Amino acid sequence: MRASDLPRDETRLITPRALRTYAEGLGWQKVDGVNGAISAYRNPREKDRQLIVPLDERLDDYADRAADAVGRLAEFEGRSVREVLNHLLLPPADVLSFRVISPETEAGDIPLEQGEAVIDGARTGLLAVAHSVDSPRAYHPRLGREEAKQFLSRCRMTTGRGSFVLSVACLLDQSPALPGLEPEPFTRRVTTLFVDTLASLATASRNANTALLIDLVRTPGVSANLCEALLHLRPTGDRSHVSVSAVWSRARLPKERKTVEEIRLDQEVFELAEALAPRLRSQPKPNVGSFIGYVEELRGAAVADDSRPSGEIRLILQLKDEEIHARAELTADDYAIAGQAHLNSHPVGMRGELQRMPRLNRLDKVSQFQLIELDGDSPT
Repeated sequence: MRASDLPRDETRLITPRALRTYAEGLGWQKVDGVNGAISAYRNPREKDRQLIVPLDERLDDYADRAADAVGRLAEFEGRSVREVLNHLLLPPADVLSFRVISPETEAGDIPLEQGEAVIDGARTGLLAVAHSVDSPRAYHPRLGREEAKQFLSRCRMTTGRGSFVLSVACLLDQSPALPGLEPEPFTRRVTTLFVDTLASLATASRNANTALLIDLVRTPGVSANLCEALLHLRPTGDRSHVSVSAVWSRARLPKERKTVEEIRLDQEVFELAEALAPRLRSQPKPNVGSFIGYVEELRGAAVADDSRPSGEIRLILQLKDEEIHARAELTADDYAIAGQAHLNSHPVGMRGELQRMPRLNRLDKVSQFQLIELDGDSPT
């Protein structure tokens, strides 16, 4: 796509400030003595080439002039005009893109469950790294730090076209500070640690060297939580992979880094994450006790010697501080109760041994499976 083909209803939404900040972040130098409805900037590599930034959004041709500026910036960076336009329409933000590349995405769509898993993996991965920024741990028992939750609440999801791409705009906190003493925004600390951690995982998978990854001093972003989150991103197919790219905010480019970085997560990376997760997570003893929850899914089937279905169900268990997903194997009698509970959105109670697992928790040795009586809307 050329700049002249950009939708004018979108280029009209670009603010002059966004264009100026973007250009200055890339090193374009403002030309003195130019006043009126435009600002001029000198190309840092070719001094005789200039960028014209329109300043008056009321002009009839403002959208055309803004499109020309987008085209010049895209040419300078070697990016597509659509990518630059999308970035300019956002507040100052580091944009992380998760591109799933597999046979299933060639037509530009993706199974709904897999798309949901990608979003969940990106969300949980960023939340895990946000906890590791100030408190590196091999495993975070609870992802509840207030600053990390505030960071995630300010992230915005954007969509790409063509193949399946999830883009997360991590908004920078532009808090005022004394000149020369500007602290690194918490968002930037999260996004750079996230990218560096993924790069370390990718390198370790190629070199078959995992010793570095369990050293929290050298790789503070690696945690069981992040490894488990990455498994949600894993595409099907041996030749499939996920490409994670980071486009840093032009309002505040990080020093000594490329303006755009990309990490390729091959199947070996996901295998490494799956192997690391139980090592990083302190393996607790099974939680033996009584549980209450809801039947989320029935996955059983009839067997040869019994026409009644039995087997696996998926549950949402209500623990003291959280809700978790788990699977369990039921006899035909218990499976019939589970089916009744599922059809009527009724809670169930049971005893068992809860095993916390990287992908899906497991409830073993299930007994006393029963419907729970409701007192109003609450189980008793």
